[in-house]
Amino acid sequence: MDEARLDRLLAEQRDYYRERAQEYDDWWFRRGGYEFDAETEGRWFADVRELEAALDAFDPRGDVLELAAGTGIWTRQLLRHADRVTAVDAVAEVLELNRARTGGAADYVVADVFEWEPPREFDVCFFSFWHSHVPSGRSEAFWQRVARALKPEGRVFLVDNARLGDSRHLVSSTGEIARRRLSDGREFDIVKRFWTPADLEHEVAALGCRLSVRTTANGYFIVGSGTKDRS
Repeated sequence: MDEARLDRLLAEQRDYYRERAQEYDDWWFRRGGYEFDAETEGRWFADVRELEAALDAFDPRGDVLELAAGTGIWTRQLLRHADRVTAVDAVAEVLELNRARTGGAADYVVADVFEWEPPREFDVCFFSFWHSHVPSGRSEAFWQRVARALKPEGRVFLVDNARLGDSRHLVSSTGEIARRRLSDGREFDIVKRFWTPADLEHEVAALGCRLSVRTTANGYFIVGSGTKDRS
């Protein structure tokens, strides 16, 4: 994909999350049009609890950077551990929801993650449901930015989807591009990539970070943690 087309796709991806800001939490908490039947919902929330337990075990203490911070679901979790959280997102509307959820307890930065430069080195870099939105052509630059954001002993933690979304918002998927539908019927193209844990470990190792990645018990999510390569 040429750069001009990729720029347009990423702009549409930002528009999608701007317009989806008010319904993102419905997706995560399985409310309204995103409800599951009781059995499926049980599996979903069991995997959510597994992610939360993994983050607690990781203990993201110190000065923490959250990229693509979204509506604050994970920012709130980070604030339980960290001395300071810097939450970066390209969509101001989403960060306003984040600020409301977290009571203004983080530092909020409206900036494009693909262009923003960290003002200092952090102890931890965290991102949830973001890495799958990084196109392969920008993956190296993204991980170089992560490395610049981390102290020599800095750590990384990520969570993401392990499978395609359900048909209530997924229209189609071809290669790295997925077409998503909002509850009002509007459709947007976004980047959406998937890996096996081993493939993600291999890709990220080549880009300067050592991760251990696994899939949650019911297969909804991947979770990875590790350090930047100091060699």
